Order: sequence, then structure tokens, then C-alpha cells
Amino acid sequence: MSRRVLLLEPNYKNKYVPLNLMKLATYFRQVCKDDVRFYKGNLKHFAAQLLLEEFFSGNVDSQNLFAPQVNNAAEKFGRDEKILAEFIRTGKDFLLDAVPNLREENCFYEYALKKLHRRFKAEDFPTFDIICVNSLFTFFFDETVRTINSAKKFLARDGKIFVGGVAATLVPKFFEKATGIKPHEGLLDKPGDLGKTDDTIIDTLPPDYSILDEIDYKYPAADAYLTYTTRGCIRKCSFCAVSKLEPEYKAHEKIFAQLNQTEVQFGAKRNLLLMDNNVLASAKFDEIIDEIKACGFAKGATYLPPDEYFVALKNLREGFNDRAYLRKMIQLYDELEKKLPEHLAGELYMRREEKFLLSVSSASTEKIFELDDFVRPLFEKYFKRKLLTRYVDFNQGLDARLLDEHKMSRLAELNLHPMRIAFDHIEQRDIYERAIRLAAKYGVNDLSNYLLYNFTDTPDDLYNRLRINIELCEELNVSIYSFPMKYCPIDAPEYFSNRDYIGKHWTRKFIRAIQAIINATKGKVGRGRKFFEKAFGKNLDEFHELLYMPETFIIYRARYEDNLAAKWREKFLSLSNDERSEIEQIIAANKFSDEDISCVSTEKIRDVLKFYQVRRN
Repeated sequence: MSRRVLLLEPNYKNKYVPLNLMKLATYFRQVCKDDVRFYKGNLKHFAAQLLLEEFFSGNVDSQNLFAPQVNNAAEKFGRDEKILAEFIRTGKDFLLDAVPNLREENCFYEYALKKLHRRFKAEDFPTFDIICVNSLFTFFFDETVRTINSAKKFLARDGKIFVGGVAATLVPKFFEKATGIKPHEGLLDKPGDLGKTDDTIIDTLPPDYSILDEIDYKYPAADAYLTYTTRGCIRKCSFCAVSKLEPEYKAHEKIFAQLNQTEVQFGAKRNLLLMDNNVLASAKFDEIIDEIKACGFAKGATYLPPDEYFVALKNLREGFNDRAYLRKMIQLYDELEKKLPEHLAGELYMRREEKFLLSVSSASTEKIFELDDFVRPLFEKYFKRKLLTRYVDFNQGLDARLLDEHKMSRLAELNLHPMRIAFDHIEQRDIYERAIRLAAKYGVNDLSNYLLYNFTDTPDDLYNRLRINIELCEELNVSIYSFPMKYCPIDAPEYFSNRDYIGKHWTRKFIRAIQAIINATKGKVGRGRKFFEKAFGKNLDEFHELLYMPETFIIYRARYEDNLAAKWREKFLSLSNDERSEIEQIIAANKFSDEDISCVSTEKIRDVLKFYQVRRN
């Protein structure tokens, strides 16, 4: 018997698709033949959406033989699905007045919707037999816990909730304490994972990309194959979670078959996003490069985007995830209408209206098939597909300590964009610079750079590492985009959910100053000496001044530098050594309320501290 399976990603913002949930979708849909559903967003809205689907299906009072029946509601009111979902959630009566003919038809529709609103208030939601909740970073702990506890309201009487992912593996006891559910730790790489009785290893399954079309959220990196060619890392860095997440190093995970299956089922993806934690450590590195090239990502590789209409129609004909591809088809119709001349757009609209294809709620596969002869030529004519360059991205970075001439020459055989290399410690300057010079030698000029700070480093270390990148860009004519990344302990309960950790050589104000600077640069520091020196200072003295400068003056540099910032600088520099020592301790705490500054020893200090009370708009 088919089970109802719900896959949930908490409502946080993230760039990359939930690979583990996509593999679970493949397992439950294709191996177990279950009814699988994916959701990311506000679970209150999801509950209203589920109840509205019961209204459209006519299944409002299946337990009550005497209840009035709701027929053809989807065809009559499908285009007003957002208004009706809002009514179910809020019960605001004026919303029903906004739906044409709803109250004129008969009382059945109004009765049904009000009953569904009562069910919503009572949290009597449609249920699922299995619910799987993903977790990502530990600083999303609170949001993930809220999602898990809310998910219990959607669970059938004998159902099961599974929790897994990165954060659940790192701090499982805290999740169990907060939710009462013991998480699955680590990968889904054993036959008995999740209590299943078959021999399928879920982690080796190809991901189900169709679930991404079930939701409104758009992942910025969705147009990419997301996979691994290796697992784990040979290093055991104290600040890194990989040794807990992937404790065993696997030298080669083959990807050709997986990428081919994805292309056949869902259409080709533009880029290859590899989540390997240390591919350069693999004894099979040459085999990995050869396989990546065979997958279509050699130097100079291009890509023609798939025909999205063809892919959606094919999957609808095969009965593969109708929920996703009905949504996709309605979106494609909407996009097509915007591209058509007025007379054709009008004709398409009328034909869609005639076949109830204006909304997802009233759409059906049969009507889409009937419309195919009319719309297919329009898609072919008005949806122009252009040849694009495709790229390979080892997203977790390459280990500079393991990079040599041979490996760099092999990497240069790929469309590598960008090449990511960490520069976490100033002591590794020589190793890092050698790696950058090797990349430039082999024509890899687009580089990205992670810089860990707030660990054992000092603020001066961070400044010097950033400056080294600027100098390398000038010398080698390459582009290095640096991404400072603040260290926070991943398993300390007092820090992992709030990111408040302050390193030995750092203060709360120094952390806020760095965050204020990179906030203005949108998280990255690019090439260009003039830009860098404006953002971080021409030298360490100017950098130190920025660390102590009021945060508002840092963020709105252009607005304040010639007035209030100049006055602050004058007063700050006029302080005596003793006054400077006293005020630096106050500034370090980054607290500037009237109460905080009322007990200082001199009026001069108090005058300087008042600048820190200037707030952002």
C-alpha cells in the first residue's frame, strides 16, 4: 500500500538544493512507490494549502454521509486559490466576497470552506505516514527545531518522523532534547538506514530534481548537478566538521551514471557542483578528472539548456510527480503568454481558460495533453535556447598543501570556475602563494578564497591575508574573490545557535567592524587595491582605526566620513593613554547605552562614546 511521505526543509535561506532530501525522494518514489511530497516554507501556509486541496478534491467531509457535497470546486474557483487559502488560514469573511459567484452558487462551498477554517484553527491537518526533516548549519538550530515540532501536527497516528543532515549529526543530543526525536547521524550509506528492510543504499541514488518544482522557493544554484566524486577528508582540522559528517575517506565515488540518469529524467544541468571535501587527497585523482571530462565538463565545454516544456510534458505522460510538473507547466504557460504577440497571447489565455489551465488547482494532465498541439509550436518558436559555457566548481575548496604541477595541469583541463583555495592561517602563506602561482601558470585566473577568522588568528592576520590577495592579483593578473568566514564552535551549546563566540584575540566590536565592512561588500572582497584600501585601510594603522570606529560610520562611510566620522576621529585621537585604555575596554564590549557610558572616568571619554549611539536608519 502506498504511503504518504513528506520531505521538509526548514524555512531558512540557503543557496544549495537539499541533496539528501532529493535522494530520499528517489528512494520513496521509485523504490518504495510511495506518494512523495516536498515542502519548504511557512508550515501554517502549507497546512492551509493541504486543506484547500481537500476542498478542490471534494473530500471535505468524507467521514460524514450527511454533509453537503462539493463538486467541481477546482474548475469553478481554482484561479482564486490564493484567496481561498488565505480564508482557510484567517477566516476573514470578506475574502469569500472577493471570489466571484462563490456565495451565489450554493451554500455547500461556503460551508465547506468554513469547516476547513475550523479544522485549521484546531490544527486538524491532513497527515503523512513518514516525515523526513533536513537540517543544515547549527546556527539554524532554532528554526529547525520549530520545523520538527510543527511537523508532528502532520503525522499520522502510527507515523514516523526522521531527522537528519549536517546539524543533526553534529549536535544530535540537543535535537533529541528539544524535540524528543533521536536524529539519524551521518550519511544514508548503509542498507538498514531509516529502518528499511531492502538493500538500497540511499546515498548512492540519483537525486530527484522534480521536487524543486513543488515549491515557490528558488535555490540560486539549482541549475547544477550537485554531487561528490570523493567523500571525507584526510585532515582532522579542529575547526572543521567533516571528520564527524564523513569520517571515512572514499577515494572515488563514480558520477557518470548518476549524471546521465538525471539528464534523461529531468534534463541536463548547466554546471557541475562538487561537494568534495578534499579531492586532491585521492589516489584516483586522475580517474576523477577523466570522468568529469567524460561527463561534458572539459575545457571549453558548452551547454544547450534543455527544452523545459518537453521535459515537463514527458514526465507528465510517464506519470512522474504530477504535482511538480503540473505546477511547472502552469508556470511555462504564464511565461509563454508574456513572450507572445497580443493576439496569440489572448488566444492562449482563452484556450487555457476553456480547459481550466489557468491555475495549478484546476489543472489536469489530460487537458495539458489536449492543449499540446496548439502550444508546442509556440514554445519552439518563442522560447529561444542559447549555447552557454558550463563550469566545474569544487565548492568546498582545494587543499593547497596537496597541489602540485601534475594536479594543477589536470585541473586546468576542466572548465574550473572558480578555483577555490582556503587561506585560513597566515603561517601557511608560502604554501598558499605557491598554489595561486601554479593556478596562474596553468591559465586558471578566476579564484575564490576562504579566510577563516576569529579562531586562533588576530585581526592583523586577517588584514594581511586579504592584502596578500590584492598583491597577488596585481602581480599575476588574476582575480581572487576573498570570503572572510567567522569561526564559531560547531558543538558548543552556548554558541552554535547564536554565533556569539569571540576568539582569543578578538572582541565583540572587532567582529562587528569586520561584519560591517563585508556587509558593504556583500560578503566578498574582490581585486583592486583602491577598493580594498577604502574598505579596510591603506595600512594596519588605518585598519585599527576602522576596528574602533562606530559601526554606523563604517557602514555609511560616504555619508559620515567628512563630518561626524572626522569629529569622532579628532576626539578619539586626543585621548590620553589612560583614557584610551579605558575606552578601548568599553568599545570592545560593543555596548553603548546611556547606562553603559554613565560611569566613565572623564567627560572626554563620554563625549567620544556618544558617537557610538548614532544608529543606522
